Amino acid sequence: MRSRLFNTLACSVVALLLVHTDIFAQKKKGSDEPTAGSTYVSATAIITKFHTEDELKAMGKIELTKLYMERIVVLTEVIPYVALKTKPGATLTEMGIPETPLNLEHMQKEIKNKESYLLAVQNTLDDIVPYADKGNIIWAILYFEQMYKNLNPPH
Repeated sequence: MRSRLFNTLACSVVALLLVHTDIFAQKKKGSDEPTAGSTYVSATAIITKFHTEDELKAMGKIELTKLYMERIVVLTEVIPYVALKTKPGATLTEMGIPETPLNLEHMQKEIKNKESYLLAVQNTLDDIVPYADKGNIIWAILYFEQMYKNLNPPH
């Protein structure tokens, strides 16, 4: 049991480090200010592999929990900005937003808020998702992946 908990925590720490590294990379070195060309939606907020139900059923609960959290992180990055631009890594200019001091300040606040939110969600999910039924975790992953696919409207 302890080994399983340790593995879950280790996977969570790695996922959070990846999220934090990407968020901090958007800031000027030694500053809280985002750089020109910064983005609300990180360039890494993508799902590169979509799964079938059978693939997910073959996975263990720890692996499924990690995948579940990865989907949460991506959707948290993308969903609020669907109306502007769903392309991960799109700059303010590409989203049609002028890079004014006020808009850069909004971005700075959003980056900090998103980081805090994801940390809180990660901590909560690490504690409660292991109690979830494996079938529900699988259903949620499939749902999140379909939602992500639907976020790319035809142009």
